[in-house]
Amino acid sequence: MNPEELVPRPRRPYPPGRIVLFWAIALGGAAFDLSTKAYFFRWIGEPHARAPVTVVRDVLELQTSYNPGALWGFMRDVPHSSLIFALLSIVAAAGIWIWLFVLGAAADRRLTVALALIMAGALGNCYDRLALGHVRDFVHLHVDAINFDCAIFNFADNMLVVGAVLLVLLALRPESREAVKAEPAASA
Repeated sequence: MNPEELVPRPRRPYPPGRIVLFWAIALGGAAFDLSTKAYFFRWIGEPHARAPVTVVRDVLELQTSYNPGALWGFMRDVPHSSLIFALLSIVAAAGIWIWLFVLGAAADRRLTVALALIMAGALGNCYDRLALGHVRDFVHLHVDAINFDCAIFNFADNMLVVGAVLLVLLALRPESREAVKAEPAASA
């Protein structure tokens, strides 16, 4: 008998393809974010180099901007905020990896997708913070008819928000009837 056969191998609590799904979304999303930033900054130029490009009159335009803070400019005036948020992104990325693949949360495909979107956004913006000292934004949504003006953002921000919304929806979902029925039996 082979000695390796005597040592039990721990079984993964998630399908092996989950790591592929996670990294496909995370790296694909980050690559999409970084390539769109590069394209639009090349096309439009540095902030205030030219007038914004109208996509939908009085609603959506492309306008380059640098953001040293977090989502929607949060803490942009805090010294070293870009470095602080880069470090927080790295800590969050490690936490996501541990939660999914060490603690086994990747067994839930929906949770894997939500956290992969958050990872994609974190990677895209973290790259900007570490390489450039700020995040490049270029999408400006404003609805002039109702005086709504959103901060200028990028696709990494969108992925962070969509991932966070999915997490909230997953947290608010009602437990399945089988889990509720099984709970009293487990406590007996």
